[in-house]
Amino acid sequence: MKGSLVLSVLLFLGVGCAGSGSQVRAESEGGRMGQRSAEPLLVKGAHITGPSSSLSLRQNGMRGRFRNQPLELEWDYQQVRGQFGTRPAQLELSEGDDLRASGSFGGVTVALLVKQDVLVARAGACAYYMSRVEGGFSGKRDCEGSLEEGFFIDFPESLQARPLGEMATLLTLTLVNYTDAYAQAVSPARFTAPRDFTKMEARSSSRKIN
Repeated sequence: MKGSLVLSVLLFLGVGCAGSGSQVRAESEGGRMGQRSAEPLLVKGAHITGPSSSLSLRQNGMRGRFRNQPLELEWDYQQVRGQFGTRPAQLELSEGDDLRASGSFGGVTVALLVKQDVLVARAGACAYYMSRVEGGFSGKRDCEGSLEEGFFIDFPESLQARPLGEMATLLTLTLVNYTDAYAQAVSPARFTAPRDFTKMEARSSSRKIN
C-alpha cells in the first residue's frame, strides 16, 4: 500500500512537471517580427507587443491595438475577417502544396504565396520575392520600381508553423509594417490598385531568389 502511494505521488509529480514544461515552452514560442520596420513587434505566447501595439491572440482570432488603432480579427481555415481602425480587413485563405492569402487589410491590398521555403508577396505598393533563411526571409523587395537586394524580414520558423489563419495574419502585419502603408502622410487610396498578383507570381518564377 505504501509503495503504491509513493508510486502514485511520483507519477503525479512527473505529469505535473511535464505539463509545466509544456506551458513554459508554449509561452516562449514566438519571436521578433519586422525589427527593421516602422513598428517592430515581439510575439510571446499569446501576446504581441510593439512601440504602439498591444494585441492578444485567441484560438481563432486577435484583438487589441495595432499602431494605435483598434484591431479585431477572427479566422478559420478559409478566411480572416474583422476590422482595423475604421476599415474592414478580409483575407481569403487556401492551403495545399502551398499557402495563399489574398484580400485587404485596412485599405491596403495584400497577397501572399508561401511554397516550401519561398515567399512571394505584395503589400500595398511593395512586392517581395524571398526565400527562407534563419530567423526570417531574405531576398528582393520592389516598391514601385525601386528594387532592393538582400532585403531581410524577421519572421522565425516558429511563427510560420502556427495555424493558417494566425500565421497569415502575423505575416500580413509584418509586411504592412515594412511598407509604411499607414504613415500619416500617405493616403491608403494609393494602394487600392496594385499590379496583378498572378503576373507578379509568374515573373517571380523566372527570377532567381537569393
